[in-house]
Amino acid sequence: MNSSHRLERYFSWIAIPGLIRYVVLFNALVFLLHLLAPGYESMLTLDREAILHGEIWRLITWIFIPETMRPFWVFFALLFLWFLGEGLEESIGAFRTTLFYFSGMIGCTIIALIFGSYGANTFLNLSLLYAFATLHPDYKVLFLFVIPMRIGWLALLSAILTAIGTLSQSSAVQAALIVTLLNYFLFFWPMVFSKWKNKKIMLSKKAPPLAEALHYCSTCHRTEQTNPELHFRVTSNGEEYCTEHLDPLRKG
Repeated sequence: MNSSHRLERYFSWIAIPGLIRYVVLFNALVFLLHLLAPGYESMLTLDREAILHGEIWRLITWIFIPETMRPFWVFFALLFLWFLGEGLEESIGAFRTTLFYFSGMIGCTIIALIFGSYGANTFLNLSLLYAFATLHPDYKVLFLFVIPMRIGWLALLSAILTAIGTLSQSSAVQAALIVTLLNYFLFFWPMVFSKWKNKKIMLSKKAPPLAEALHYCSTCHRTEQTNPELHFRVTSNGEEYCTEHLDPLRKG
């Protein structure tokens, strides 16, 4: 029994079915409150100084702040987050989805307490994209709403652009990216390695390497493997020819 199964056996009670669904719904609620009272979401951010002054709800509420407050974009962002959460839970179960999300959340919280406050929950949400893309790399989505793209390529593009974008950011932002990536690799690297290993084995079974050719025509370079119908002969000078090119030599 692997480590994740052992954890699930003893700590199955921490599983929250539909966790990301609830996160999305609270994100939508915070957005609506923002429309009614702009700036309200500042009371929910992961602010170290405020937490140290007793506002401990911020340790959790920061995950409910949408990545954008633009009405058009927030709808699609939350819809995509819902899709990723449902797909991830369907693939690996409620326990491992909950454990993956909570461990990433705890890591980001610790980074904020050490390095200071930084943005919203962008990196945590991106880790869900990387996880889903690892499980279903060939699933197609519409990039920019018009361009069909495999989600594996979308995740890779997102990771590259995010990494480049954080180079000029604060140490807190860079550390948050690193900790979410480490959390992703902790959960999904064994799966990636296993899939790569199995694929390599399957390819070796489907396409075994060709044995080295025994016969080789010095003129046309064909072998008994490329042209099984040919017959080959070795001449007195040690060169080998197919019968098609051996006859002219004899006549010569």
